[in-house]
Amino acid sequence: MRYFFNNHHENSQLYLYSGGYDPTVKGHTYGPTIRSGYMIHYVHSGRGIFTSEGIEFQLEKGDFFFIERNRIVKCVADSTHPWALYWIGFRGELAAEYLNRTSISRFNPIFNIDKASAIKDKLSEMIELSFIKEDNDLLLNAKLLEILYHLSVLFPSEEKGSNASKKNTLFVRALQFIRNNYETDIQISELAASLAIDRTYLHRLFKKELNMSPKEYLTEVRIRKAKELLANTDSPINTIAQSVGYEDPQQFAKIFKQKTNLTASDYRKSF
Repeated sequence: MRYFFNNHHENSQLYLYSGGYDPTVKGHTYGPTIRSGYMIHYVHSGRGIFTSEGIEFQLEKGDFFFIERNRIVKCVADSTHPWALYWIGFRGELAAEYLNRTSISRFNPIFNIDKASAIKDKLSEMIELSFIKEDNDLLLNAKLLEILYHLSVLFPSEEKGSNASKKNTLFVRALQFIRNNYETDIQISELAASLAIDRTYLHRLFKKELNMSPKEYLTEVRIRKAKELLANTDSPINTIAQSVGYEDPQQFAKIFKQKTNLTASDYRKSF
């Protein structure tokens, strides 16, 4: 029996808008057509032909196929053993960004359960969740994120595997670590350990990209935030020092004066 569900909680960033199960009849044809969202189908049983970018793919039980939004596709069930399909559709501004982390696209739309059994499990869990009567959009979107995660791990984009990209990824992760943890007394050795690289290599990355060391960048982030707090709040200077990762107010005062040529009090008075 055909089954489908709709998620009425729309989200402009990323959301699962629909999904279901479709046991097609012999020779059933869908398309040529264009879909407004991204879709993932799983062939639960039977056979069929999926066409994307003019290329035909003969599919059978255990295969997945991906539909890219606003592209012409066609689906034809086998004339003797028609396929039964599980499917989901999703939209949102983040969908394209997350899919770009994978090698799955309209030019490479096929993958198999032998490598992607975890994705089949998530599709099944989505169907089960759809029977819950109360609002379940958060749970459905959580499963969608898990699927996108598995796709990025199992089928990473080609660029992701290049040496240049790996270096860039490490650098971006280093920046994020500092921006997320500057409020605490983090050490550069902890940053290097979190990236599984040595401090010398980390130092070279920062020198190449920013012409400063990781410690100098950390200090810049802290002082920049301290300036913001001094200008826009009435918080005591000792509190601001701790808020930007300096447990010793005297150390904060010394570094702030070195970087701005002003004491924290004088900087605040200027506003």
